[in-house]
Parts: sequence; C-alpha cells; structure tokens
Amino acid sequence: MKSQSIKFKSINVSFSDEGKGKAVVFLHGFLGAKEVWGPFSDLLSKTQRVITIDLLGHGGTDCLSYVHTMEEMAEAVQAVLTHLKLRKYFLVGHSLGGYVSLALAEQNPDNVKGLVMFHSSAKADDAKKKHDRNRVVRIVKMSPELFVNEAVPNLFNT
Repeated sequence: MKSQSIKFKSINVSFSDEGKGKAVVFLHGFLGAKEVWGPFSDLLSKTQRVITIDLLGHGGTDCLSYVHTMEEMAEAVQAVLTHLKLRKYFLVGHSLGGYVSLALAEQNPDNVKGLVMFHSSAKADDAKKKHDRNRVVRIVKMSPELFVNEAVPNLFNT
C-alpha cells in the first residue's frame, strides 16, 4: 500500500489509491489507520479502484484541533476524493469510519453509490459507549503501552 498525501486546511492527509475500476473508499475505525484495510485492498484492487484514507488525527494524518467532528473528518475525506477527481464512489466504514461515511453521504448524497457500515450505527452513541470511548482516550494519553497490553490480547480468541 503506497502512501500519498494532500494538504487540507494546512495539514497533511494520508491516503492510498490502488487499482482501476469502480472506486471503493475505505475508512478505518477509532485509533486505526488505513493499513488495516491492506488485505481488502490487495484483493479488491485487482478489479476495483481502492482508496484508503487516514482520518484526522490517525495514522499519517495530522490533527486539525483537539476534537474533530464527523463533519470535519468528512470534509477531509472529500478533499482527498476531490483531489483524485472522484465524483462517484462506494463507501466502506468501520466503527468511526462508518460515522464519517454517514456524514460524507449527508454532505454529498449524489456522489455516494453505496454505503457499507460494520461495527457502526446510524444512531448516536449511548451514554455508556461515549463513557467507554472517553476512558480509552484517557488511557491512551496516559500510557499507550498500557492500552496496547490490555486491549490487543482481547482482540484474539485464545
């Protein structure tokens, strides 16, 4: 996956663009990066154009501010798609990427040919999910190593 970047509001936004065909845009989840889509990109880019984008404050993309709204993230994604001269595309969003996909679809409804969301929802997070997410942010700020040691083993069935 070859990384490229564009300037958006004075920051770098990192993305990859591989293959030819209908455009499929992949947006990662909270604390993720575009590389998470590597296996999908490798397979799909044989028949489709696959764009993966690091969301604001993730991977190789800089922060605009301390907090980023879904609308700001969608604007950054749209900046990449405009740079690539894409007018029609399919969106695939995981978790946070699903929320950003919804915001992008709301801002540009005529451009979105299809939308896939997994581990995401069109509904707002409930109080518990917001509390848990804020707790993770505090832990990562305090000790990234603690977060990795506690969270990563839980991702695997042992």
